[in-house]
Amino acid sequence: MHASTSTRRILVTGATGTLGRHVIAALEDQPGVGARILSRRERPAVIATGREWVRADLATDSLDAALEDVDGVIHLASDKGSGEADVIGTRRLLAAAEGAGARHVVVISIIGCDRIPLPFYASKVRIEALTRASAIPWTIARVAQFHSFVERLVAAPAALPIPAPIVADLRFQPVDEREVADRLVEIALGTPLGDAPEIAGPEVLTLGEIATTWLAESGRPGTLVPVALDTIAPGSAGLPTIAPWVPGTLEGYRSGANTPHGDRTLGHVRFVDWLRQRRAAGSA
Repeated sequence: MHASTSTRRILVTGATGTLGRHVIAALEDQPGVGARILSRRERPAVIATGREWVRADLATDSLDAALEDVDGVIHLASDKGSGEADVIGTRRLLAAAEGAGARHVVVISIIGCDRIPLPFYASKVRIEALTRASAIPWTIARVAQFHSFVERLVAAPAALPIPAPIVADLRFQPVDEREVADRLVEIALGTPLGDAPEIAGPEVLTLGEIATTWLAESGRPGTLVPVALDTIAPGSAGLPTIAPWVPGTLEGYRSGANTPHGDRTLGHVRFVDWLRQRRAAGSA
């Protein structure tokens, strides 16, 4: 059963996360569109009762109630562990969405997941394969790292009481979560794209450049020591016991394997803009 012609209902998994909250807000700004939140948790008191909320675990619970009368799905949920639970949950979600007759499933993925040997990325490759093999019309949207993610890469070591090294030559093309949310909603309400243009920010930055900007804009004390990736390679820095996927992952980031390599949609908010906007919002 589908939503009425006057209201298109979109189910959002992972709706309580950083990106999910922006997606819900973007959906609610669309006339004639209703958002339904799927969460493993009961509705918290801070969530307005007017919002549709369904409690279910993607990996174990029935998804029938979540998908009833749904036109489309934006699948953001992620456990951030090994990724196995995400694969199981996605398989069940796709099957349930197909059974419910949903017209479009949008699945978020990560740029470079098939080029960087991070174990969590391997689960994204498996999720993409499940999506492509499903009978339901689909869009896979690969996204770059968020501004908030790259900020943590420098804020955490900067908070240490001793000088902390950072691998300065790793490369990122970070993007504003709000711009990603707006693009995902645009995709979900449109014709399924298959593999969509990758979504990234307006500029490629090294981690050293990100650190310099963050320290200048935050005004927080902290000492970061930039080091090159070659200086911490196994055998040259006494690191023979690191996980075997670490060197390839770091090299992938240094080479920019996590930045767009084909068709792309670029945001406009630079990392420094994001920092300043957040600081202005905090002051207000």
